[in-house]
Amino acid sequence: MGEEKKIKEKRFFKKVRGFKRFLLFTGIYILSFVILVGISAEYTSRPSFCPTCHYMETFHQSWKVSAHNKVECVECHFEPGMAGTIKGKLNGLVQIVNYVSLAYKKRKPWAEISDNTCARSGCHNMDAMRDSLYEFHGVEFSHRKHLEKMADGKSLKCTSCHSQVEQNVHMEVITATCASCHFKKSSNPDHDFAKLSDCKLCHHLDQKTPEQLADMRYNHTMVVNNKVECAGCHTNVTSGDGDVGKERCLQCHFENEKLEKLPDTKLVHEKHIHERSIKCYSCHNSIEHKIQKLTPESSLDCQTCHANSHTSQVNLFTGRNGFNVKDFPSTMYLNGINCKGCHIFHQVDSKGIETSKSKGEACETCHGKGYSKLVDQWKVIAQKRLGEINSIYSRASQIVKSSKSDKKAEAEKLLEEANHNIKIVEVGKSVHNIEFSDKLLGGAYDLMKKAVTTVGYSSGLPSFISSSEFVPNECYKCHSGVQEISVNKFGMKFSHNQHIVKERIACDRCHSNANKHGELIVSKQSCNNCHHANKTEDNQCASCHNFQVAMYDGKWMGKDKPDIMKEGGAKCIDCHIQKDKIIKPDDKVCLKCHDAGYDELMVEWKGDVKKLESDIVDLLNKLDKTDLSPEERDQLNEAKKIVNQLKGYPSIYIHNYELISSVLMEKKKLLSKME
Repeated sequence: MGEEKKIKEKRFFKKVRGFKRFLLFTGIYILSFVILVGISAEYTSRPSFCPTCHYMETFHQSWKVSAHNKVECVECHFEPGMAGTIKGKLNGLVQIVNYVSLAYKKRKPWAEISDNTCARSGCHNMDAMRDSLYEFHGVEFSHRKHLEKMADGKSLKCTSCHSQVEQNVHMEVITATCASCHFKKSSNPDHDFAKLSDCKLCHHLDQKTPEQLADMRYNHTMVVNNKVECAGCHTNVTSGDGDVGKERCLQCHFENEKLEKLPDTKLVHEKHIHERSIKCYSCHNSIEHKIQKLTPESSLDCQTCHANSHTSQVNLFTGRNGFNVKDFPSTMYLNGINCKGCHIFHQVDSKGIETSKSKGEACETCHGKGYSKLVDQWKVIAQKRLGEINSIYSRASQIVKSSKSDKKAEAEKLLEEANHNIKIVEVGKSVHNIEFSDKLLGGAYDLMKKAVTTVGYSSGLPSFISSSEFVPNECYKCHSGVQEISVNKFGMKFSHNQHIVKERIACDRCHSNANKHGELIVSKQSCNNCHHANKTEDNQCASCHNFQVAMYDGKWMGKDKPDIMKEGGAKCIDCHIQKDKIIKPDDKVCLKCHDAGYDELMVEWKGDVKKLESDIVDLLNKLDKTDLSPEERDQLNEAKKIVNQLKGYPSIYIHNYELISSVLMEKKKLLSKME
């Protein structure tokens, strides 16, 4: 019978010819392939198959000891449905190829776990989780706040928190994951981290039982009973910044168009977290939130006890926390210069405590000789500006205080904000950010105007103009407030206020950066072209030539001895104007009114004054090396001052020869007695 059956089967296959034979064998091959694939798919879906590739052994062992050890790998690693299974199997084939070709050695294996797999039937009920609270390491946790879309438009997935961060831990939350979000500072100004300083926001010790408190590393019962602040003992509990370095991106990406999108954090999170389930720690540096172990070399947290000791300086330097002004960081801060960059001098007090100090000379280390003068100017500017704004603040406070308006509380709030700005500059010292200091005071002034307007005061406040209104941007960074500075130039007092505020003359009219930064490109004649134009009134000379006018009037060195020409009614313009043009006259100008030979007197006067000056200088040089009493030393210094002052004005002798020669003669006699 058996042989007959085999013969019949052979006859059957022999009878099937042509296209039918092709279809028959094709069907057999396909059926065999399907059965083989089915068996392979079933076998390779078992957890026991995963460690076939030896590098999967670590993951397999962590799964075996996890809460998911009754759930097969494919239940989580394959999305629900046939499409998810096929996609998962194809990815598995790729892994086999990588294993055989040893390509797996080039990178750590990773997997995308969809939220759909967590929420599949029989697993995690997402609705129930949203409405439940959990305790995680003593912290109350809500899934709802994390699974719903956040305020900044970003969203999380299950694997954002539940992931394989550490070996032998499978799909569990590591505390560092929480810190990566909750302690990561963002650039959003509305993102307030102040509430994180309240430890009770997460650590509810008051809700623990006495047994739980006693079971802690330190019995916190008395801490809770006495309401001791956590920060009283625990400081520096956060380390790390959670930043993303571009080198992290280069581990996966090389396309410039993708690398250029790094600043777009919303897009980056959408692509990496929402679409690809990339773990936070794959890109972000770690942030740790724990009690740090202190060592003798550790830097202690001074802020715990010395709160706000440098807050104003930091606010100025970083250009933030002002009212009615935009953030404006210092250029030094933006370029990564810290406090030690300027505080390079050391001061030791009587107790041997060393403090780092800064002086104007510190600037010259990097900026060159003479830069310290700019720092001195900043101090003068700040003192004047603060004096003005504080006077205005006192006036505004009086107006609001005496008001009976129903909006008085609103006005008082505005004044508080204005005072906050003023105090930052006053305490923080404008040298830390001269530009932001100017903006803070300007913002304070606007707040004060708004405050008095709010209570119905219509007369306004005294004027207070920001430097930015008349100092160009390229100069403003360093020379904000220069309008308050007056200097001596060409033997005269030069007022920046008169020129750049009242006359609105641009900085580059007198200064140039072409050859040397801030180089003065005007001469005395350049000044005269403006100041001597149409100057035909005698009373206008004193505004610039006050020393010459004082000498001519005889008001010098406590004397009251006008020049003979002054007594005769001669004016400045009588000698200094010729053909409607202001001139510097020579001795021949005397002949306009006097007889011939009078011009020679001018030469004699000059010689007499020069001789007296020379004699006094000789006496000063001799006496300077001798022992003098304090009174004599004062007389010596006064004589030096007189000679130096006269030398600064070579033609001053002609303005009052009698007065000058008499004073010099007195000083010569006085010094001669000291020999």
